[in-house]
Amino acid sequence: MAKKITKKKTKKKLSVEEKAQLKEQRDQKREIRDILRNIGFERLNYIDGKEFKFDGRTSEIDDIFINENIILITEYTIGDTGNHLLKKSIFYNKINSDVKAFIDFAINEEKLLSFKKFYEEKIKSKYSINQLRLKIIYCAKKSISKEHKDVVSNVVFFDYSIVQYFKSLSKVIKKSSKYEFLDFLGINFSDFADNIIGNGQTSINKFFGHILPEEKSSFKDGYKIISFYIDADSLMKRAYVLRQEGWRDQEGIGYYQRMFEGKKISSMRKYLTDKKRVFINNIISTISEDQIKLYDNDKNLLKINADGQFVGNDSTTKVTPTLIEINDECNIIGLVDGQHRTYAYHEGDDLYEKEIAKKRKIQNLLVTGILFPHNESKLNRLKFEANLFLEINSNQKNVHAKLKQEIELMLSPFSNVAMAKRILQGLNVSGPLLNRIEQFSYEKGKIKTASIVSFGLRPLIKLDDVKSKDSLFLLWTNPNKQKLAEKDSQEFELLTEYINFSVATIRELLIAFKSKLDHPKWNLYSPKTPTGIITVTFINGLLNVLRLLIENGHVGDFEFYKNQLENIDTFDFKSYKSSQYRKMGEDIYDKYFSGKTLPNK
Repeated sequence: MAKKITKKKTKKKLSVEEKAQLKEQRDQKREIRDILRNIGFERLNYIDGKEFKFDGRTSEIDDIFINENIILITEYTIGDTGNHLLKKSIFYNKINSDVKAFIDFAINEEKLLSFKKFYEEKIKSKYSINQLRLKIIYCAKKSISKEHKDVVSNVVFFDYSIVQYFKSLSKVIKKSSKYEFLDFLGINFSDFADNIIGNGQTSINKFFGHILPEEKSSFKDGYKIISFYIDADSLMKRAYVLRQEGWRDQEGIGYYQRMFEGKKISSMRKYLTDKKRVFINNIISTISEDQIKLYDNDKNLLKINADGQFVGNDSTTKVTPTLIEINDECNIIGLVDGQHRTYAYHEGDDLYEKEIAKKRKIQNLLVTGILFPHNESKLNRLKFEANLFLEINSNQKNVHAKLKQEIELMLSPFSNVAMAKRILQGLNVSGPLLNRIEQFSYEKGKIKTASIVSFGLRPLIKLDDVKSKDSLFLLWTNPNKQKLAEKDSQEFELLTEYINFSVATIRELLIAFKSKLDHPKWNLYSPKTPTGIITVTFINGLLNVLRLLIENGHVGDFEFYKNQLENIDTFDFKSYKSSQYRKMGEDIYDKYFSGKTLPNK
């Protein structure tokens, strides 16, 4: 009998696009796995692709990571997130509605055997299920709109910009980045690892130091200076740094510190290992007044009122020895200068770690801390910190001009440049320019902002409705708007209203243009998308159209713009060179709006 010949299944040949997509998926997973490994998480094997049913809902998990009592349920996606997140939200809501039930399920689910194995070997003998903390992290390569994020609650969105931040951070300081990552996850340090096994009370550490009153520092009234020694491990645990392109929401104020320089940290670790001695330079910081207590030589509590003044007999103008109590909590000491010296002691995996581990809790660093009055506003605190940082670092060659500019913008939030940057951020969040504007240094192939800020937005938003008849400020009907134009204005809520008004007005015109153009044209122009027309010149041209509409009383709504822009698809946008945005705006206005009458006029 002849042997039956079976044809070998031929593997489907992937297209160039499919190969690129698979590579992007692999790269995303590898990137996030590397970050979490550096921070100290362990990844469970054999999780991805295992379909199971929990509480009547069939689903799967891409990855599970565990660090002590912290469990991360992880989802990756490189595509459009709207529908994907909506489908996942049902499963996520079931988990979050009863975390304990899900953990019990995972321990007993045969499709998740690696979870059961890890639980029995490394968790069960140390933590109860009630002591476990579970977080769902959603890792999307593309930006997710606020509307989509609002669909699901209790999910940590590990946005691509935040991934890049923690990638840079964890690559340099390894496991010592866990303190900031816990803060990002929304997990209190008191709930992490051995801390959750204790009695639940915040522990306090005591340090000896001195108080320098403002009479001896010439600082602003109520600003107290304290100096004290603290071991490197205790400082790193409590420290935070407002770095550029970080994850902390500063309400449009911005960040003013640099990211770590890996080579600098490495050379400092070599110094600590070879010389076996501490750095003698002091660390400049700010300290949250709610997390600190000061005592005199007789161990009496020194009382400070909301204005930063000592109360009653505690009033002093002399340098005073003090006992300082600081809560054992994360992110309460803000480092203004000295982050590299501090984090040179990080918990790493290099050849210096063995020696530095011995010094981390022994060697003390001298910290000079600024204690702000309780009544001092958040903005004024940040301004003071940024000014101080600039004063200390302004003469250093390695402080980039861009960083100095960002600080200047933070110090002058009512300037046209600062407002323009915030408006661009708003346009990038939703609408026709969603995710098309460069916000971070790692982003490639997006719209550069410098020329739009300087030549497109600045003249459009200037705070003048007398001489300038083409500004959005003229159009804005808020009765208190002149307060924005006052010198040293502190009307931050009013400023936000004007920013939002400007974003909405610009967006309405952009929506109308997009609705009347062929779909392929509403893309960034590049060799890969040659039909795209979105360039800096195009955007500045449309902003100039809006200036002319304001000047000539032709500002309308979406329907008005849409009707006037009939046949705009035939307009030759690409014939205008980089500096011809003004002419583009004039030509569009003359052809489609000049002499027209608004529907309600």
